[in-house]
Amino acid sequence: MWTMETLWALGTFFLCFYGYHLVYFYLSRRRPQQTRKGRLRQAVASSLAARDHLLIVHQLRNVIMAVTFLASASVLLLGFVISFSGVWESLIEFPNYLRPQDYPIWTIILTLGVSFFSFLLALRYFNLLSFLVSADPQMLQEMEGTDHLTYLTSLFMRGSDAYTLGRRGFIYSVIVTLWFLNIWVFVIATVLVTIWVAIFDR
Repeated sequence: MWTMETLWALGTFFLCFYGYHLVYFYLSRRRPQQTRKGRLRQAVASSLAARDHLLIVHQLRNVIMAVTFLASASVLLLGFVISFSGVWESLIEFPNYLRPQDYPIWTIILTLGVSFFSFLLALRYFNLLSFLVSADPQMLQEMEGTDHLTYLTSLFMRGSDAYTLGRRGFIYSVIVTLWFLNIWVFVIATVLVTIWVAIFDR
């Protein structure tokens, strides 16, 4: 049964997690000077312009290893939550069997699922960049219809956006556990963490 408290909790969480990041990624692309990630794009472009392919591939390898570890951790946590939380019956009989106490669990599952698929998307972009960084600039420009440096920078930033969403999904999934303590503690913590992210981790 949907109560007003539940609607407030879910609305606040989805607004803070998904709404904030939609706005953040939009601003980082359209108004790059207003976000750290947008300014990072210029630094990445200068690094790629140096065309030190061996160094770039080594750096990407380190990033790929980190993303692979986090993707593995997210899918293991996801499997653990589904297996040991008691929501398996809800998953089979959904939506006829959905208990109010399962809402936090479902929110955690959804958030970890977003993290996992975000890490997979980040791996795709970083792997693609590791192959194309040494490609012939003229050929790449003819294939993609844009300057090769712009295209490579865009690949890196897409991977970075996906990595950011996946990493923060871990943070927000931990916050959801406060729902078991008190629903209003969870709402307040969600808002406070989003403010912290917007100020210190942007």
